[in-house]
Amino acid sequence: MKKQSWQQKLPGKKTRQNIRKKNESLGVYFLRTNLNVQDSIIVWNIYNTIRKIENAFRTLKTDLVLRPIYHKNNDTTMAHLHLGILFYWLVNTLRYQLKHNGINSCWREILRIGNTQKVITTSGINTYDTIVTTRKYTQPNENLKKIYSILKTKHQPFAKRKSVVHKPKIKKYNSL
Repeated sequence: MKKQSWQQKLPGKKTRQNIRKKNESLGVYFLRTNLNVQDSIIVWNIYNTIRKIENAFRTLKTDLVLRPIYHKNNDTTMAHLHLGILFYWLVNTLRYQLKHNGINSCWREILRIGNTQKVITTSGINTYDTIVTTRKYTQPNENLKKIYSILKTKHQPFAKRKSVVHKPKIKKYNSL
């Protein structure tokens, strides 16, 4: 009787043979194109670029609610289209800068990280019947600090300002 190794005894444990068999059964991509390109790497890069563009527009439609809006004239339609393209340019510029500094996250993940920092606005009325508003922000976590430093932006969304409300001077009136 042959001795079995511990890897063969355990069900579901991946061995080199199982991994090799699984990789052989994965299949291949078949990309058809009318471009006159001989190098398969260039075709693959073009395909991935198209996928990234489609993903960015999917994000535009869901996160910014940039769905088809039926405008009544051409000017508003063009403004809607230009805002979408502007946002697409902004997203890809930010992702390009982050990717070259080691952050390969998708746009949804970048938004999720960015949403960890919150801004709180509190308003109240003081004794002089004027509205006093205070805005504070939470400290960014390490992931967000890294993104801020790569994009060379401030870690705080606004500068803190302090204002003082002076008491009004009481006017004395002379009675006749």
